[in-house]
Amino acid sequence: MFLSHLAFFLSAIGFILFIVRSNKQEPFELFLTFFSFLFFSSLGVWLYLDYYFSDQSLRVLDFYGIINENFALLAPVFCAALFGKSVPKIKILQYFGLLILIGVGFAILHLLIAQDETEHLIFYPTNKNMRINAAVQLTYNITLFLLFLYYLRKINVNKGPELFDGVYKKVFSILFIVYYILDNFFFVAILVYFNNLQVFKQMYYITLVSNFIMTLLIITLAIYTNWLFLITRFKRKWQKDYNKNENILILENKPFILSNHGDKILNWNNFKQNQVNEHEELITNVESLEFLTKTEKLYAALQPFNLAHKELADLLSVSLRTIETNFYRLRVKLRKEGYTEDYPYQQNKD
Repeated sequence: MFLSHLAFFLSAIGFILFIVRSNKQEPFELFLTFFSFLFFSSLGVWLYLDYYFSDQSLRVLDFYGIINENFALLAPVFCAALFGKSVPKIKILQYFGLLILIGVGFAILHLLIAQDETEHLIFYPTNKNMRINAAVQLTYNITLFLLFLYYLRKINVNKGPELFDGVYKKVFSILFIVYYILDNFFFVAILVYFNNLQVFKQMYYITLVSNFIMTLLIITLAIYTNWLFLITRFKRKWQKDYNKNENILILENKPFILSNHGDKILNWNNFKQNQVNEHEELITNVESLEFLTKTEKLYAALQPFNLAHKELADLLSVSLRTIETNFYRLRVKLRKEGYTEDYPYQQNKD
């Protein structure tokens, strides 16, 4: 009972963390938020069934649980398929409509299959048609799992404009692969041990543990998705106030001024070509940081100019969130390699 309540409580935290930035989310993040809500609500439904009204069949909640699961299995496919795509709001609504249509359709199919004279819960041993439903659901699960893996492989972390770097993709992948595997395991067990109530009781405890693991993964992904922006913004504000109050701006007597300021900056090579005459020392210094990618070198070179992030977003033709994310990645890598986070990027002495 404690583990069930703990998993429900943690899933609520994960959902709250996802909705913190709901007004700034990318299309694929909307489906992430939707998934976290589905997982949170499903834990609430089964907690209600198991511990508060265990003596009632509650067919409405049972049917909702099936709809909820079918939605949750579809959401990761849309997350992976929509990553990195700019999608109009009307199109997003259409995708959500498609998700709801498919999810409800399969739930109704389950309900029709499960109808018998006893009218017991859909996935419970007392329902004589449960095995048929389990086979249908397993087919549905495997199909969506393969679709998810297909779209996941198409995501190129080197071309991703936003948060989707290698670490994020790893957390994202682990979360949903674990979810699909656990769900498939449940229905395989139903097919193999159809009449074994003892096995069903063991599966119940396994499900509790798996739900707890899933909540931890959801919270991890939620923190990485939603709090990176806030941490970066707070750090930037703190640094700005500190520099202003202490008057210790690096090379303050020789301010960096961006030449050809009205032009767009296409990439690192384009920046070097346009700025080499005025800022040769800066470019040479940054170019020597061989552990940085070309994109990271561009942001390392732009940092000393103290341009507003909105100005940089216009200059580079990217979103504000991309600017914040790339500066965050740059500072993380500089720290990891033992360099200071600000120009002239000197190595820290032990």
